[in-house]
Amino acid sequence: MSQVAFGPRQARSLDALEQATSGGWEELEAMFAPTPDRPVKNQPSDEVAIYLAQGLQSPKGREAIEWLMDITFRQPFRATGQTFEETALLTANRQGIEGVGEVILSAIRRGQELIENQRG
Repeated sequence: MSQVAFGPRQARSLDALEQATSGGWEELEAMFAPTPDRPVKNQPSDEVAIYLAQGLQSPKGREAIEWLMDITFRQPFRATGQTFEETALLTANRQGIEGVGEVILSAIRRGQELIENQRG
């Protein structure tokens, strides 16, 4: 089995975490508030967005993206806990999983727009 190239500490430094939450609890809650109409922060580079959009054009690339959608949006929604709190935690967990799918789809859409702009 392969291992990750870097751990969470390298992916998100302590300084970056402190900077992101310097406004207190309200700012932290706002960071995680569901806002589907707001553009995704920290979008990938144009090259990555184009690569993902082009991936839909090849059978293997489409298969990979379909798999990503399988493990995010298409998983059964199991958010019935024994308590209200457990149900809330299961739902929040699912929102996090689906957030990955939303970011991927957003990057693909952006890549498609970039490709269209290059053609036009």
